[in-house]
Amino acid sequence: MNDALKSRDIAKILYHSVGNDNLASDGERGFVRRISAIDNITKVGIADLTSLKMAFSLAASDDPYTHSPTYYAVTGRRGLWMNKHLGEKGEVTTFFFCLHPNLKDTVVIFPPFGEQPLDSLGRFLQEVRDTEMSFRIGRVPRDLVLEEIQNRFPQITATRTKETVLDWTYPVHTIDCAALVNREGREYGRIRQTMNKFKRSSSMTREIDFSRDVNALQSLAQQWEAKTNHYDRYDLRTNYFNYLARLAVEQRSLNLRGLIVSVEGQDAGFSIWEPESNGGKTANLFASQVSDFNTTNLATYLTVVSAEQMLAEGAEFMCLGGSETEGMDRYKQGFIQTYSTPLDTIELSVPEDFEAHPAEDFEI
Repeated sequence: MNDALKSRDIAKILYHSVGNDNLASDGERGFVRRISAIDNITKVGIADLTSLKMAFSLAASDDPYTHSPTYYAVTGRRGLWMNKHLGEKGEVTTFFFCLHPNLKDTVVIFPPFGEQPLDSLGRFLQEVRDTEMSFRIGRVPRDLVLEEIQNRFPQITATRTKETVLDWTYPVHTIDCAALVNREGREYGRIRQTMNKFKRSSSMTREIDFSRDVNALQSLAQQWEAKTNHYDRYDLRTNYFNYLARLAVEQRSLNLRGLIVSVEGQDAGFSIWEPESNGGKTANLFASQVSDFNTTNLATYLTVVSAEQMLAEGAEFMCLGGSETEGMDRYKQGFIQTYSTPLDTIELSVPEDFEAHPAEDFEI
């Protein structure tokens, strides 16, 4: 897919439009104090998500999460900021960064929007060079050579690596909603059997009322977490789902939607998605969790019913996101992806005496 809205346009909207602390370490506290004193850094709070949604509304990408205000808010729930960079000729560049949701003393920088990504990253790293934090750039597409920052600034070492904790450890999968709903062809045989089984069962779904169902969602999330402790090192805890519900209640402009599935009258799982992303064609699925592991293929049923709802609301595609584990990735591939987008992480090593004086003119 090609970008419907150019990167520099997104940067301009964010620059002119646009703080969730759960700080644990002395290093993180010191880092937050440092960036709070930098004029071109703005803390992003829930109230700012409307501006993010406006900026991203016409954008399109093979990684729909990169244009999702909900994604940035949830991943940055320990602290999310935006860096603004204005070039000598008025070129605007912006990028988001956050405290890593799982690793202490670690900052995740997301790929910049705008015309001077390397310069903006270099200036930022100079401002924070002597903090106790480690830095990495996350969700980096294979064709975006941000590691070239070390050619621009030879003091920096940039190493592209495979992510091991967050949701782009495995590729981002995007599904054609109509193809999944119609389920035609041999490749959809397993899903057809699953849906036929559940249509004959007592299973039911209802639309989530986030103001009323928060307690039910929290209970389901806790039940799911209690049965999946092998996910503890990943970004899949009850507070992740609780934060999603909080976003839905406190920032209604995001229009988060969802379903609760019940089996024999008992709530057994839920899904939550963000509609109208990626140029208005893609719904981003952020949760599809079941606490009833005894009902075979209940998670598949919930995901397909969610796709049916998305299609009815006008979405052409459903982004399942990436995965933290091989098993989760294998499960998502079972929905017959339309396209998959591998993403990487770039680890940065920045010396304490780093100065952002470009070695040469270089563009990516």
